[in-house]
Amino acid sequence: MDRTEEYGALAAFTALAPLAVGGLVGLLAVPALRPAPGIDWAAMVVLAAGLLALLVSLLHLGRPWRAPLALLRLDTSWLSREVLLFGLFLLALAGYAILPALNLGAAGLFLVGVAAALLGLAGTLATGATYRLHARPSWDQWLSLASFPVGALSTGCLFGFFLARQFAGRPPVAGLASAGAGLLLAASLVVSWLRSTRRRPESPEGRLSRQLVLGPDLWLLVVRMAAGVLALVMISAGGGAQFLAWIPALIGEFADRVLFFKTVVPVTLRGRYLPTGIGK
Repeated sequence: MDRTEEYGALAAFTALAPLAVGGLVGLLAVPALRPAPGIDWAAMVVLAAGLLALLVSLLHLGRPWRAPLALLRLDTSWLSREVLLFGLFLLALAGYAILPALNLGAAGLFLVGVAAALLGLAGTLATGATYRLHARPSWDQWLSLASFPVGALSTGCLFGFFLARQFAGRPPVAGLASAGAGLLLAASLVVSWLRSTRRRPESPEGRLSRQLVLGPDLWLLVVRMAAGVLALVMISAGGGAQFLAWIPALIGEFADRVLFFKTVVPVTLRGRYLPTGIGK
C-alpha cells in the first residue's frame, strides 16, 4: 500500500468518527419529544456513520485481522485507548438507537445517549493524544489534541441537527444550538489555521511542514477554510440552508485531515521523504 492510500484512510476515519460522535451530541441537543416506540432511525444513521469510520480505519492496516491486538496495551498506548473508547461508543450508540423499541423511558434513554456521547468525545481526545508524538514535531502540539473534539462538536452536531429534522418525533433545532455549533466551527477553523501555519522556530521539522502547507499543499488549506466559511454562511442564512451546512463543513474537515497527515515531517525520515526543493 502506498503512502497516499494510507493517509487517505486515516483522513477518512478521523473525519467520520468525530462526525458520528458529534451527530449523537446533536441529536441529544435537540429538545426531544417523548420517544416514539420503535427504533430511533436518526440514531441508526449516526451509527452507520460510525461503523463506516470503523471499516475505513482497517484499510490502512497491513493485517486488519490483527486490529484487536491493539487492546493489549491499554496501560501505555493512546491508540489502544482510542480503539476501546470508540468501540464502547458504538455499542452504547447501538443501544441508544435500539432501546426505544423496548419502551425504555425517556430519562433512561437520555442517560444511555449521554454515556455514549461522553465515550465518543473521550475517544476523540484519545485520537488527538495518539498523534502527539515527539518523533512528529508538527503533530506534537495541543492544537492536534483540540482539533478532533472541536470538529465533532461543530460538524458532527450540524449533522445531528440535519438528521433530527429529517426524522419524525423531534422538534426544530433551537437557534442557540445552531449558534453554538457555528461558534465551534469558527473555532475549528482557527485551530486548523494555527496548527498548519504557526511558526515553530525550535523545530526544523516544524518549519519544513509549514513550507509544505504554504507550498504544494496550500490548496488543501484553501479548501478547508473556504468550505468552513461556506458552512458558516449557511448557518447564518437560517432556514433550510442551515441544515445542509454539515456538508461543506465535512468537506472542510476531510481536507483538514488530509493536510494533517500529508504534511507531517518525521524526524527519522529526512531527505528523500521531502518533496524536491523542500528543506534545501
